[in-house]
Amino acid sequence: MHPSSSNHPAVAEAVAVLAERFMACFPATVSRPRTVGREAEYPVVTATGEAADVRRLWDYLLARGDLEPKYDDGTRNLIVALTGEDYSYALEVGVGTVEINTRPCPDLFTLQEILEAAVTRLVRAAARRSWMVLGYGIQPVSPPTLRLMSPKQRYQSLYRAMGAEWLWYTVTASDQIQIDIGRDEMVEMLNLGNLMAPVIIALCANSPVYEGRLSPFCSGREGRMAQIHASEHRHGMPARPYTSIVDYVDTVSQTTFLILRADNEVVPSSRLFTEYLLEHGPDFEAFLFHEHYIWNSARLRAAYGTIEIRPACQQPWREHMAAMALSLGLIEAAREILAYVQEALGEEYWEIMRNYHRQVIARGLAAPQPAPRFLYRIVAMAEEALRRRGFGEERLLLPIHNRLQRQLNPAQQARRIFQVDGLHGLLAHAAIRPALTRPASS
Repeated sequence: MHPSSSNHPAVAEAVAVLAERFMACFPATVSRPRTVGREAEYPVVTATGEAADVRRLWDYLLARGDLEPKYDDGTRNLIVALTGEDYSYALEVGVGTVEINTRPCPDLFTLQEILEAAVTRLVRAAARRSWMVLGYGIQPVSPPTLRLMSPKQRYQSLYRAMGAEWLWYTVTASDQIQIDIGRDEMVEMLNLGNLMAPVIIALCANSPVYEGRLSPFCSGREGRMAQIHASEHRHGMPARPYTSIVDYVDTVSQTTFLILRADNEVVPSSRLFTEYLLEHGPDFEAFLFHEHYIWNSARLRAAYGTIEIRPACQQPWREHMAAMALSLGLIEAAREILAYVQEALGEEYWEIMRNYHRQVIARGLAAPQPAPRFLYRIVAMAEEALRRRGFGEERLLLPIHNRLQRQLNPAQQARRIFQVDGLHGLLAHAAIRPALTRPASS
């Protein structure tokens, strides 16, 4: 039997210590209004749609002198990020993907302004090589291969630990928001964030075409990622809601410790983290390293004191704030939404939402909703929660309302374009143009 807190007192003790330290990373209560940050991933492609090598853009982006290069594990060989005051560019798992990270912002409009400045700069740098940056959730042409993987030491070890499954991370592009939360609401926000994964996917999926072909998914990135270590529920919705942070730490600890630090190297592993706890005790840094490679739709981020909402694909440029506004509104309306879902769906609400999750990955807004006007009710609660923040951020939900009204999400629209105009039409639709205009939703 594998060691767990239920049958190994030493593991239970270590889990309790880790849970206490984990909670201490979050403020007792959160200041209002909540601050937000963004991690936005963008595929960069050649004129024919193949993945480009974004490392060739570093010199253009560094030319202004306001960004500082960051190197992999202290070496002077591989630049993995360019950091600035308001935003940074990071090399993703795949060399064809750039991640833009913003500083914490007081509201969504500040976040929008910073992100648009960073994307404008990136698009103009890419245009100098006749490349395109896409508002899209996956590489449209290049398959997930070892050739695409960034040569970071930890990525190489993850590949050795996971095999070809890991390579799917070389092609995907998500749109993630970080939202401040307090210690008193961690479990509630984690459960609500994961419960809302199918709502976000239904409204924000945008990766139906990859490897140059139409896939069976609206969210190709979520559809393929769901197959990664599926028995451990490492991606998407967890098997059940958590009852406490101790329960969360215990559950996470019963999954495979994929990579670990040993003798100043990152090496692959194949044993459960509970086995590591039996040998080493409550090693908090090791737990954070392990937990970082659990990719559920919502994650607690101890480094920032935030909840990270992850299931949205990168959005079409003119609607690029849609997933941010929806995710923030859902978190701000957490208690009302959770009460509604439990009342509407009954005791089996979690399993019903897990089934809906599978359906929306494939069918988007064409999937049957689990209750009458289910999405309308939830979006209305999110909108009202944004209105209460007092910034006018609810205006950024306009694309979400339009998608609901038309019953057409970005993936369903992209699928139609690809079926009529092929890859050329899809690239023209997804490309962010060098002469940027402010998104119509603002």
